[in-house]
Amino acid sequence: MPIEALSLYSYMRNSSPNTKPDPYTFSSALKACALTRNLNSGKALHCHILRSLPNPTMIVENSLMNMYSSCDHDLVRKVFDTMPERNVVAWNTLVAWYVKTERYEEAVKQFRMMMRMRIIPSAVSFVIVFPAISSMRDYRNANVLYGLVVISGGECLNDLFVVSSAIFMYAELGCLDYARKIFDCCLRRDTEIWNTMIGGYVQNNLPGEAISVFLQAVRSGQAVLDEVTFLSALTACSQLRWLELALQLHAFVTKHFRVMPVILLNAIMVMFSRCNSIETSIKYFRKTPERNVVSWNTMISAFSQSGLDDEALMLVYEMQEQNFSIDSVTVTALLLTASSLGNLDVGRQTHAYFIRHGIKCEGMGSYLIDMYAKSGSVRIAERLFGKDYTADRDHSKLGILWLLGTHRMV
Repeated sequence: MPIEALSLYSYMRNSSPNTKPDPYTFSSALKACALTRNLNSGKALHCHILRSLPNPTMIVENSLMNMYSSCDHDLVRKVFDTMPERNVVAWNTLVAWYVKTERYEEAVKQFRMMMRMRIIPSAVSFVIVFPAISSMRDYRNANVLYGLVVISGGECLNDLFVVSSAIFMYAELGCLDYARKIFDCCLRRDTEIWNTMIGGYVQNNLPGEAISVFLQAVRSGQAVLDEVTFLSALTACSQLRWLELALQLHAFVTKHFRVMPVILLNAIMVMFSRCNSIETSIKYFRKTPERNVVSWNTMISAFSQSGLDDEALMLVYEMQEQNFSIDSVTVTALLLTASSLGNLDVGRQTHAYFIRHGIKCEGMGSYLIDMYAKSGSVRIAERLFGKDYTADRDHSKLGILWLLGTHRMV
C-alpha cells in the first residue's frame, strides 16, 4: 500500500513538525515512491533528507538510487558519485540502471570497476550483468563471467536465478551447448529454469530439442508447468509442423487447465494452422469466449498464409464490426492478401488506413511495393521504391524491382 504510506508520511510531517524522521522512515517512504514511480514526491523526499540528515546512511542512499532508477531519472549516477562508501547493493543498482537504459558497455565497465574495488559480487550482481553481455554479443566475457560464478561457489553457483540467467544469456548468444551443460548440472530446477531451457531452444529454432526437454519436465513429476511452459511447447510444435504431435499436445494442455488462458488458445490456433489444419484453428477461434486483437490477427494471418484470401478479408471486416482496432500485424496480413488477390482497391484502402493511423512495422515498404506491383500498379511501386526507400534497399526490395522489370517485359 505505497500510496497510503506516502500519505502517512505527509500527515506525520504536517501534524507533528517536531517529529524527526529517522533513516528507516526515509527508506520506507522512498520505497513507496519507487513502487508508485512518483518522481515529484521522491525529489521532495530527497530535499527533506538533505535538510534532516547531514550524513545519510548507506540504506537511505541506496534507497535514493533505487527510487531514481524506478522513476527513470539519470540522477542515479549523481547519487552514487556522492556516496562516501558504496556496498554491493549500490553497485548493483548502478549496473542495473545502465542495463535498463541499454547502456550495456557502461554496465559491464561498472561491473569491472566494482571488482577492482574488491567488492564481492552477489548472486544479484550476476543476474543483472548477464543481459548486458548477451545484448553486446560478447561471447568471451560471457565465459569469463560464468567462470566467476563457478569460482564464487555455492551461494552463486546454486542460486536458481543465477542458473536461469546464465542459461538465458547463452541461449541469447546462440551457445545452446553451454546453456544445456548448465541446465544438466543443475540438480534442483524450478519452473523458470525449465522454461528458460525450453524457450532457449525455441528461440534458436531447435523445436525437437525443446519438445524433448518439455517431455523431460513432464516425466520428472517434479516440474510445475505454467502458461509459459506450455506456450513454448506449442510454439515448438508449430515450428515442427507435426500434426500428430499437435493433437497430443493439445489434449495434454486441455487436461491441465480448467479454463484455457487466451494466450494459449491463440498459440493453439497458430499451431494447428502451421500444421495445415486450418479447420481446427477456426473451430477454436469460434469457441474462444474472450478474443483479443492477437486472436483475430492469428486467424487472419492463418487464412492469408493458407491462401484463403477471401476468408481473411471477411474476417478483417468482422473484426472491425466487433470494434477491434487494426494494428501493424493486421495491415501486413491485408497487404499480403491484396498481393495474392491482385486486388488494388484493398491494397489502397489498407495503405491509406495505416497512413491515417500512423501504423508502422518492419518491412512495410517491401510489402507495399510487392502489393502494388502484383496489383498492376507498377509505376506506383517504382515511385515508392525510388522515393521512400533509397536509403535502405535490402535484397527483398531489389528482388521486387526485378519483378517490376518482368511485369514490363510481359
